[in-house]
Amino acid sequence: MYATSWTYAPDTANGGDDEAASLSPSAQLNLGRLASAYDRHADELPRILHREGLDTSLFTARRWSAAGEPPPTVATLWQFTAPSGQILLALTLDLAAPLLQCIPLLEDLYYADITFGGAGVEELAASRIGTAPSGLLPERHQLVFRASPTAADVPSPDDAQRIIYRADLPTRPGLDALCTPDELNRRPTTSGVLGPYVSLLTGHQDYVENAAFLSAVQAVASAARLREIRVLAESYARRFRARTDGNTRPHERRTLLERITMAQGHLELELGYSVEVPADLATLIPSLRPTSYHAALYEAMGLTDRAAAVSQTLQRLGNATAAELTSVESAELRAADRRRVRTVVAVTFVTTVTATLGLLFAFFGINAAEVDERRSMFDLAYAPVYALIAVVLVFGFLLYAALQAFDRAALRRSHSVQAPTWHGTHRLLASELGTALLDGRPPRVPEPRNQPTIERADAAPPTQPPGRRGP
Repeated sequence: MYATSWTYAPDTANGGDDEAASLSPSAQLNLGRLASAYDRHADELPRILHREGLDTSLFTARRWSAAGEPPPTVATLWQFTAPSGQILLALTLDLAAPLLQCIPLLEDLYYADITFGGAGVEELAASRIGTAPSGLLPERHQLVFRASPTAADVPSPDDAQRIIYRADLPTRPGLDALCTPDELNRRPTTSGVLGPYVSLLTGHQDYVENAAFLSAVQAVASAARLREIRVLAESYARRFRARTDGNTRPHERRTLLERITMAQGHLELELGYSVEVPADLATLIPSLRPTSYHAALYEAMGLTDRAAAVSQTLQRLGNATAAELTSVESAELRAADRRRVRTVVAVTFVTTVTATLGLLFAFFGINAAEVDERRSMFDLAYAPVYALIAVVLVFGFLLYAALQAFDRAALRRSHSVQAPTWHGTHRLLASELGTALLDGRPPRVPEPRNQPTIERADAAPPTQPPGRRGP
């Protein structure tokens, strides 16, 4: 199985029905009694886009052919689409050769050093879907199936590790990181050994092997998507760290943080949909061996732990972005307060001037004996009017100063009465749990809370304190 950088976008012109473009797994693979379960959850499992048989006479492998080995008897090229839209390639080969003799071929397949008539796997797939090769992604996995009619045909642990590591070399016992699910190794004629890049299954039925095939496709898709999510998460983390706060306006800072927050939301959703949710197959497929292999494969490839690490990175990025947004909001509030103060000062000045002139012109505009049209408005006879206006203005300023002094006095009284934050916490603990509170005065141990007691008929009467007589 090979991960590609291609993404499948179903045609939505006809209502988004992509049944004609992709097939459910049960249409091409023998899933036995599990076919109905796979069909029921087809939207949550890989689907087959294309299947094509290849001419094995055109097969050439770098190491395999150099050793003079015969070509495979059957070769099939598969194209899958994961629920996330990723396109994956798979090449299946049927061989009539001893197990350990296939190690060079496994090496050729892993590095895609194989061709059919001079064309590689990606070139063949690209020509079928009408696109250009863009290079296979590093995520890939190999499955090796073998029949084992008897217990003697089951590969030994040493043979299994040679296949898993694609190296015909001995290793020290107990120093490998291979996974052996219990459900795949329960019977004497069956075995299952998993590694990060190769899985070896022997003696299992067709439907178990095909289910493992689909699980490997899904795991490779999850691994590729997880790497992309991590790369993007680190990219946005670098953008966050490289932000400039010195001379940047709050609006520009907010725009950057909003872009990072939106990307973080998309990445978290994609992480759950493409990696964390597909790791659980037992909810969809009611079968022990396929689900056991699926869970063990995700564990062997390290997808579960790596997904948790990436999830924590995204959460920390979200927390840092939220804190920065709070800082931006505080800066915007301070700017708004300063803008409001400037506005109030300007409006107050204009209002004071216009109100003063309004009072003055209103006096001179009345038709009364006190207003003589033969006198100038600056005549000393109008001095009482100007004095009255000045007194009104001075009284307004004095009223403002008095109210401000009252507010400051009330604020000082509240600060003098307010206790530290820990004071309230200790008081709460002392009242609820009966702890002693030392506040500079002699120790005062509060009385313990009354506990309900149950009177018993056979209990002895309480002992009376000395100096007190009974009735």
